[in-house]
Amino acid sequence: MGVKTVVAAGAAGIAAGLVARSLRREKGGGDGDGPHPEGWRAVTVRGDAAGFAASGYPAPLQRLEAVLEIRIEPAPGDKGFEVHARLRDGADTEAALEDEDPEQALRQALRDAKQLFETGEVLRATPRPHGRRPSTLLGAVVDEAEDESKGEGVL
Repeated sequence: MGVKTVVAAGAAGIAAGLVARSLRREKGGGDGDGPHPEGWRAVTVRGDAAGFAASGYPAPLQRLEAVLEIRIEPAPGDKGFEVHARLRDGADTEAALEDEDPEQALRQALRDAKQLFETGEVLRATPRPHGRRPSTLLGAVVDEAEDESKGEGVL
């Protein structure tokens, strides 16, 4: 089999997987990250919980602090701690979030706060250090996954 055939078969497999995943989500099937009945979202953070909120929460959570309820609990098996957050009932999310979807903003803030606390920076996939690349089928799939990774998906 030639290289082009292998690449085409791989691209077809990836595309089929993405279509199947989107159809599964549309039919109500979850990927293990369904909504909590009380609206809580959580992230596990490696490190000492006392240092997390010592001088205020990391900037991504501070930005939303006025509209969030936040609680910190030990993670199972002494694997750091868990940060749980949800939108306050009746909070004016429009003023704090402008045009952002509140649930997406909460997910992104939790992920970014985790990265900031653990590594000292929020890791970004863009801008790409290699500059602009030609659009290919596989490249388009990767670009789409990167663009959606801060929202519902995980990359």
